[in-house]
Amino acid sequence: AMSRRQFVSLLKQIAEDRKWVVRTLSHDWIIQVRDPSSGRQTTVFGYTFDVNPAAAVEVCKEKAATAQVLESHGIAVIPHTVVLSPTMHMAADYIPAAGVWKDVQKFAEAYQHQVVLKSLKGTAGFDIFRARSQKEVEAAVHLLFQKEYGLCMCPFKEIKDEYRVIMLLGEEKMVYRKQRSTVIGDGVSSMGQLAAARMAEVAQVGDPKAIKQFAAAVADIGVEDLAKVPAKGALVPVQWKHNLGHGAVADHAVDSEMRSQLVALAKQVVGSIGMRFCSVDIVEVEGEGLMVMEVNSGVMMDHFMAQLGPEGGAALARSVYEPALEQGMR
Repeated sequence: AMSRRQFVSLLKQIAEDRKWVVRTLSHDWIIQVRDPSSGRQTTVFGYTFDVNPAAAVEVCKEKAATAQVLESHGIAVIPHTVVLSPTMHMAADYIPAAGVWKDVQKFAEAYQHQVVLKSLKGTAGFDIFRARSQKEVEAAVHLLFQKEYGLCMCPFKEIKDEYRVIMLLGEEKMVYRKQRSTVIGDGVSSMGQLAAARMAEVAQVGDPKAIKQFAAAVADIGVEDLAKVPAKGALVPVQWKHNLGHGAVADHAVDSEMRSQLVALAKQVVGSIGMRFCSVDIVEVEGEGLMVMEVNSGVMMDHFMAQLGPEGGAALARSVYEPALEQGMR
């Protein structure tokens, strides 16, 4: 993909400037960087660098495992529960004779069926479903069980904002807010009408990717929510996902007090799991404050670089990736 090529080009540029040698394999998914002067070599697999302990990476790959570890350390995190598929032989020994449906229903009922279902090891906002009824819960379970040996469930939270903190060796390298697409209520128009008007504006610009992202975001809004009439002046998010790859925009204007809180929480997180290079996604939940959403062992900045442009985005990404490569060489 074009965004991946930006990442690969940046690593190659860093290597060239440092007189390192680069070897790429498997459509550039595996990148090996060698320092001829020292003979040292480091590997980047996908977006995962040679910096973290192997077990810590595995914890981060599974959202439910991350939640359990952080909860055991007393860190505020959105609770997740694991549901294994009875049809997968690797999971069968861990499933009771009573099956899993009662547990699924019990968890959904505990949150009035306002839940989110995700692939156990999903990433980039894919294979995530918001459910508002038992029927939608069951539909999501069936879809996810077709793809993986299990899934995780968590309550749907009213999120004011989501932030990302990129951490390297216990220190923050970058902090930004993920700003979702919004519409402004006029006290008369329904959410559906406001979204349709914004869709016309997006279509007028003519960017096919932006049109597709916005259309997907609107399609994910529930029928009841589309019928609601936001108050005049109310800022209403069109999308419930905060991923940059799904239309959200990176905003660096995070005030100093919030930034210090986010960094302090992120430092607790990496210390609890044992991560050395990762991104920590933290949400501000209505009435509950800051909570950890997930920890990403692969640090992906493709959409971030694309939004800031070839010069500004690459410079900031380099400030993150170059020291990570250096650390992998050690």
